[in-house]
Amino acid sequence: MTDHESLRTKKARATRTALHEAAITRVLDEGLDSVTVAMIAADAGVSPRTFFNYFQTKEDAIVGLDVSTIDTQLVRDYVESDTGIESLAEDTANFVREALLVGTDPRLSVRRRQLFAAYPELVTKRFEQVEALEELVSEHVLARLKHLGQEFSSEDSAWRSARMLTQLCMVPLQHAARVVKRTPDLAADPDGTKNVYDDSLGLFLKVLERLR
Repeated sequence: MTDHESLRTKKARATRTALHEAAITRVLDEGLDSVTVAMIAADAGVSPRTFFNYFQTKEDAIVGLDVSTIDTQLVRDYVESDTGIESLAEDTANFVREALLVGTDPRLSVRRRQLFAAYPELVTKRFEQVEALEELVSEHVLARLKHLGQEFSSEDSAWRSARMLTQLCMVPLQHAARVVKRTPDLAADPDGTKNVYDDSLGLFLKVLERLR
């Protein structure tokens, strides 16, 4: 999370996380069909009306991704970074991670996987939301490319390049997620998942360097 988030943005992120955690806890305890939006909202300490400011359905709350927007300051820090083309892969991988980050408790990912295993329809919804968020991220990746002075033969070529770079730079996060999945104890350590991601990012950058 960026250090420059506004108070309003931090509050919104905290509310979204509280609803996400409440949805996971309730559904794990009582089952998907038995849980209502009102229950989730009450557990998170907000009204059902507030719930719908963040999620359309209880299933959306379980998945937890925000496909409507990405924090303005996070976007600005990425797009207008002073670092050059040599840092683009690392910067983009970190931007992707921040955009896809759900909650602050690393143990949440373990509990989410339990629900995805129990309710396959949630996996489909997550794929749909990741695709939507990936498209949103690609818009900002394209802006970064243009900020760096990159030129393209057409707007279509520019978009395809931005999407390709976005997908490529999702690899460190995906690799880290698989490591944590194979080693669940890492999720019990508050710094465990972050360390795994850092290791994955380092490996990613080494592989890219060797391919040059």
